[in-house]
Amino acid sequence: MQLGQILIEQGILSEQQVFEILVAQKKQGVPFGVLAERMFDVTTDTIENAWIEQYHRFVGTIDLAEQALDERALSLINRRQAWQFEVLPLRYEPSGELLVAASKARLARAVSFMASKIEPVCYFQVANREQLRNFLREHYPMPEISEEIFQRAREMANVA
Repeated sequence: MQLGQILIEQGILSEQQVFEILVAQKKQGVPFGVLAERMFDVTTDTIENAWIEQYHRFVGTIDLAEQALDERALSLINRRQAWQFEVLPLRYEPSGELLVAASKARLARAVSFMASKIEPVCYFQVANREQLRNFLREHYPMPEISEEIFQRAREMANVA
């Protein structure tokens, strides 16, 4: 699904606005999101969220319980990084790419972090956040991260 269609579904842009962006894109060769920002004041955060939705629809949700884990992949990041970016390196694929699971909520940050930190090309899959956190507890234990901290974070997110 194209980014413009998602922005229409979300009520951010109209079909006419998407059409205008596509016309400008053909003329200028500029990415859709950049043009949406310039032409219709769509925020960068809105574009990022639409991109995350687009990516998630494309790749779906991975079931971590069905995945093989590679200790070499797990050792690429430390506990703080795993929790901060909600990212779990799973294994190296035969192609040499690193398969990585991330939460939908932190996908953009996880992609940016891994692209700057990890040498091989990373292939991302979206994982259910609670399942991912359970795997993080197992493979990157941080006793100071408790369910109470998660609950306070959820409450703060609902206030914002």
